[in-house]
Amino acid sequence: MYTFLKIPFDAGNPTGKKGTASSPEKIFKILKKKATEVMINQSNFDESMKNIEATALKEFKSGNQVCSVGGDHSITYPLVKAASKVHKDLALIYFDAHLDCEDDFLPPSHEDVIRAIVKKKLVKPQNIVIIGARKFWKKEVEFIKKHNIEVIYGPVGRSDIEKYIKNFSKKHKHIYISVDIDVFDPTIAPDTGYPEKHGFTEEEFRKFTENLDFKRIIGLDLVEVAQSSEKEQKTITLASRVIGFLLG
Repeated sequence: MYTFLKIPFDAGNPTGKKGTASSPEKIFKILKKKATEVMINQSNFDESMKNIEATALKEFKSGNQVCSVGGDHSITYPLVKAASKVHKDLALIYFDAHLDCEDDFLPPSHEDVIRAIVKKKLVKPQNIVIIGARKFWKKEVEFIKKHNIEVIYGPVGRSDIEKYIKNFSKKHKHIYISVDIDVFDPTIAPDTGYPEKHGFTEEEFRKFTENLDFKRIIGLDLVEVAQSSEKEQKTITLASRVIGFLLG
């Protein structure tokens, strides 16, 4: 059974396009799902992270699956931290146009999530796969190589993704999925802080993930939807369809 969490936190993305704080309400409205809103203090990073973790941890301990909508990508850190306290063998599928391994901030900004997860040993590096990365820095690639984290780069790795996820799903009993909307091409997901060309289409994403064992997904989140106009519903609508599909 899924518990739904609205996490309107965007202080982890200080320089990108704002608007992610308003997205959870709009996405869940389209999904017609009732969701609990996590208490957020945009001016207190630590307090917000602790509230997210505590709320999610309660649900994981109750045996519930957790579906969260942000907010920026920093919210994934406390969500994974909570999940890792209940599921010691946790695996992570991380859809993102970026590697998010820039610096050693704790709690991490939206650019440092993977680095923080590895540094705090929340998920074993060999249990992490990053899918769709298209822009990254040298120090991030060095970190990835040092820790032997699997990355399927986009667009060159497209032919491998479906098979890889199918095998990954069979190998791991408890899987957490994080989807940054910028993994999609800007033509279908224009409203995000750091759009990158040559992203996935919705059809590709569905094909990549259709062989997942959805019962093994103990948690998922979707982040970085930064709606710029009430008239522009493209990204919000895509986000709701992606969540609906991943719910099985």
